[in-house]
Amino acid sequence: MLLSACGVVKYEYKDGVMYGDGKEATGTFEFKAGKYKVKGNFVNGVPDGLFEEYYPDGNIMIKDTFVNGENTREELYYKNGQLMGTFADDEDLKLYYNDGKLVMTYNDKTGESIIYHENGNPLMVTNDKESAIYNENKEMLFKVENAKAVDIGTTLKKLEDGSFELVKSNKVVAKIDANGELIKYLYSTGETMLKVNEATGVTEFFFKNGNTFMKEDGNKNVLNYKDGKPLYEMDGDSWKIYNEEGEKIAEDFELVTNIKKVD
Repeated sequence: MLLSACGVVKYEYKDGVMYGDGKEATGTFEFKAGKYKVKGNFVNGVPDGLFEEYYPDGNIMIKDTFVNGENTREELYYKNGQLMGTFADDEDLKLYYNDGKLVMTYNDKTGESIIYHENGNPLMVTNDKESAIYNENKEMLFKVENAKAVDIGTTLKKLEDGSFELVKSNKVVAKIDANGELIKYLYSTGETMLKVNEATGVTEFFFKNGNTFMKEDGNKNVLNYKDGKPLYEMDGDSWKIYNEEGEKIAEDFELVTNIKKVD
């Protein structure tokens, strides 16, 4: 005997649409998306309004806002309740560490992106016309405008082994190999901050502890937590967000089970 014949509606989520006994459903539903619990509203089968996805302990993991099936805003949260990031059609992209400090921002309208040091100061500022790199003390180490390097008071010193040092105010701010292909920009305390490989096209940023902070390789970009685990991955137009345990937490409702209508 069919459940619907007993007065129990059979719900199914398929191809982005919620059905009840084969018809597009309207109402508030709870369900599992993968292993996470989700609660949200559907109108004529498509998501519409606020959707909340929860960590296993019940804390908010994701808040999504839908308008007629289109995701217009997404907020991601750490387990401690701190905002991890915001993605919205009419707002800047912002990513944060679990202590509330910014990791990066991107303004889609102006094309400006800013990557931040652990202490909150800008590390690299880039837009359509210029790019600049700073150490953790806001000291400019490099600047380019309209594809041309800007003189910021640095001098190039050649060493006996054929390699070079970039010096500013009597202090080494970068090291360059003899072929001029590998450039290492330094923190004020001497650790490698940024490595640019002109031969491979790979750019890698580092935390002071030596772990990779960010890596750019063609269209693929990876941002990491301070322990080296991935936080954000972007490959072309696709992207992924991970929690501190390395689990992917931002994805579409790929596998929906345990559907229950609550309103």
